[in-house]
Amino acid sequence: MVNNSIIIITGYSGSGKTTFTKILEDMGFFCIDNLPADLFIPFLEILRKTKAEEMTKIALVVDIRDEKLIRDFPEIYKKAKNKGVNIDIIFLSATNDSLLLRYKRTRRPHPLFKKYNSLEKSIEAEKQALEPIKQFASYLIDTSDKTPQDLKNKIIDILKIDTEKNTFLITIESFGFLNGIPERADLVIDVRSLPNPYYVDKFKTKTGKDKEVVDFLFNFKETTELLEKTKSYLDFFIKQSEKDRYYITIAIGCSGGKHRSVALVENLAKHYKNLGYNINIIHRDIMR
Repeated sequence: MVNNSIIIITGYSGSGKTTFTKILEDMGFFCIDNLPADLFIPFLEILRKTKAEEMTKIALVVDIRDEKLIRDFPEIYKKAKNKGVNIDIIFLSATNDSLLLRYKRTRRPHPLFKKYNSLEKSIEAEKQALEPIKQFASYLIDTSDKTPQDLKNKIIDILKIDTEKNTFLITIESFGFLNGIPERADLVIDVRSLPNPYYVDKFKTKTGKDKEVVDFLFNFKETTELLEKTKSYLDFFIKQSEKDRYYITIAIGCSGGKHRSVALVENLAKHYKNLGYNINIIHRDIMR
């Protein structure tokens, strides 16, 4: 895909444009659905003249709902190219059987159903109407047998999006069970089985960020064993999560959320940061 190009998403109704758009939005794109035909060229010219980085991740959705835009699109496309606007069209298609099945499953009406009173005729009419746009497509994607994860992988491949670990955010949060489990947590790990520094007088006013507390905890075999087994599972959990998520929250809980959970969060955060992941640390109850 050309750098700094404007992406236009189009294709058949039911082929996955909504899913495709949501994936782009999750990747930081600003998506505009059915910009009026008369505003298309002026808007593209504004984008072409704008140097701001955030204006380079733009996607426009074009579909059969705007008949004027569909009818005028070939001319609009030629004018935009003549003015030096880089455009990449991603055209989503699917077999008639796949489209019929999707509409029957969702029970939603096809945009042309009122005009043709038949789902089959609506699909055929739309295919004919979009054929001129299809001729300009930079990429044709048949979504008949593709899952949302397949579409995400296809987008990453087309747009050459960086998929290094630093694009995936891991939040590791310490908390105390006495104050409730964090609602946003994707995974909760209980470390209350470990020796509790709270019952050692000199540690009561300290936290799991203090070296004395950390040394105390890691002098116990239980702590090192629990940590290693936790890392082993998290390695698997994180790898699986990276396939279809952009962030996860891992909550580590002890009784009060000041000592054991804090120490383990700090250790895990350092470990995964050293592996190249983008880490966010939260100590929810450390000041309670």
